[in-house]
Amino acid sequence: MKPNARGLVITALALLFLTGAQAPPQFARQWPISLSRPDAGAYRIALDADVYAATYWRDLRDVQVIDADGKPVASTAYAAATPAADSKRQVALHWFALPATATVDSSDLALMVERTTDGTVVSVHAPTAFPAASSNAPTPWLIDRGSDKDTLTRLIVDWADSDAALDASYRLEGSDDLRNWELLDPQLHLLQLRNQGQQLRMDSVRLDTSLRYLRMIPMKVQGALVPTGFRGEVSAPAIDADWQWINASLTAAGNQEFSYALRGRFPIQRVDVVMPGNSSARWSVSSRDTAVSGSSMSGSAQPRWQARIDNLASWSLEEAGKPLHSAPVTFDEAVTDPQWKLHQDSGAPLATAPVLRLGYRSGSVIFLAQGRAPYRLVAGSADATANTAALEPLLDDLRARHGQQWQPASATLGAGADLAGAAAYQPAPKPRDWKSLTLWAVLVVGALLVGGLSLSLLRGKPTA
Repeated sequence: MKPNARGLVITALALLFLTGAQAPPQFARQWPISLSRPDAGAYRIALDADVYAATYWRDLRDVQVIDADGKPVASTAYAAATPAADSKRQVALHWFALPATATVDSSDLALMVERTTDGTVVSVHAPTAFPAASSNAPTPWLIDRGSDKDTLTRLIVDWADSDAALDASYRLEGSDDLRNWELLDPQLHLLQLRNQGQQLRMDSVRLDTSLRYLRMIPMKVQGALVPTGFRGEVSAPAIDADWQWINASLTAAGNQEFSYALRGRFPIQRVDVVMPGNSSARWSVSSRDTAVSGSSMSGSAQPRWQARIDNLASWSLEEAGKPLHSAPVTFDEAVTDPQWKLHQDSGAPLATAPVLRLGYRSGSVIFLAQGRAPYRLVAGSADATANTAALEPLLDDLRARHGQQWQPASATLGAGADLAGAAAYQPAPKPRDWKSLTLWAVLVVGALLVGGLSLSLLRGKPTA
């Protein structure tokens, strides 16, 4: 191959590989990161309103952490806070044996009960007019949970262990005043069987009640049930994380319909419609994405409104100079749409538009300390690709080792600054298909070389 031709082919192949490289995405804003500990390895950053306002994608793929050299490190962004699990604990319950004749019917407790001023049962005895019960009659039981207002999710009965078989059924009822009783379980079954070293034991029942007093009325008892105590498994509701509130900006009003907008993709989970003084109305709440949010929406028609809440009752009242208004409504899942709309379904027309307050719980970014410090958080890019960092197995193993409440070391954000600015929100133009053009160029050059070699051979061939 001639030198010139060889150089042309090498140049074409180099161009082929160089044009396949893709430029890294640009980001609109950046924030310096301060680490609480220099040697933690894994860190967690709470997202603030400034970061949400800069995001472009629903899944926050454009919220990333980079090192001092501008290289991305392993990180995962969580749009909203993960709700904490309910805390469970076991508590010992106060209990009393009732006379067998104490339950005349299921509506009232026919006995004398002494209680303190806070309702704690201190003694239980039957009126003297009641006849004596048979010595072998099954015993009813009264249980006092005390002042604990948390939900009782399981009742556990402890009894003296013996080799005798036990099969007992009770009707379980609950009350807050020892007069009006609710049926909690029509047949609480307690069982203990043994055979050839194996044991079958049923000593608890699942519940879902916050009633203070419980009573167990025997229905069938075979064997000697001698309780040694009662325990309750109590579930306390998780404490909500601090809610952040933002007022949506009014963009249009008319014909009992009001449109609002948010600057950014906040993980909205609560809606609060604040009415003018002394007014009441019912609303339909809807939201939608914007035409420029996400590459799939870019250049497309305006998306449709999605219904979020129907028949939302909202009111406001001035009482003795104190403003009162209806409570917020909570969504099951976070909604990241930036456009919202209220439609008034009933009530007198309003002279002024209501204030739409939207609540969210701040999400976070977890990242690993890779590369060189200091680190920066960047956000806002139409060209960012989906996150591929697999941090969940690592976090699960660390929580299994340190407890489910474990969290990475904290890190905080400094003052934000523009990086690429508004240009980062414009998707990059579709690149020309240089690979195909280069391949065709190589093929044409190759064909020309083959043709040139053929002509050279024909010219150099001796005549007959």
